[in-house]
Amino acid sequence: MVCIPTDTVYGLAACVSKEEAVEKVFQIKGRPKSSPMPVLLRSIKQMHRYASEIPLVARVLGKYYWPGPLTVILKKSSILSPLVTAGLDTAGFRIPGHDVPLKLCDFTKDAIIGTSANKSGQPPATTIEEAINQLSGYPVDLFLDGGPSGSYTSSTIIDCSNDPPKILREGAISKEELFKTMENRGVD
Repeated sequence: MVCIPTDTVYGLAACVSKEEAVEKVFQIKGRPKSSPMPVLLRSIKQMHRYASEIPLVARVLGKYYWPGPLTVILKKSSILSPLVTAGLDTAGFRIPGHDVPLKLCDFTKDAIIGTSANKSGQPPATTIEEAINQLSGYPVDLFLDGGPSGSYTSSTIIDCSNDPPKILREGAISKEELFKTMENRGVD
């Protein structure tokens, strides 16, 4: 389990296939197991392994906004542990706009979970110093310094597991921009 920079804030990361490491992230963060973890990927191609259905709208939005601050909710494949998804039949997928999580996916040949590097209820860490201050004394295996995070805005979350898609959280990408992109690309 590592602390890494992402395109928004510093994050705690672990391979999705390593249940012990995923469990460790929940424990360190103090995150309830009823709260699913986002799945960070290297590419849309890699998403086919972890999502059972990838509708056109998700492919269009992914092609346009990834890498970047968009999380797309899709039906999950059976390969994803119920621990990662909080027992849901869906998962949130994202391709971050930072080299470190992308290289971790390459190196491990696996998707990773990625959640902000902070104790639940505390502000997310935007520098390695903030991450170390919040998480020192916890069993984090490695802290990777990637400089200050590029943005302090959360990713936008859109649920594409049902039709029509539904925005669950407006973040770095506005609702208007997402719907304009879908309209301009012929996706209703």
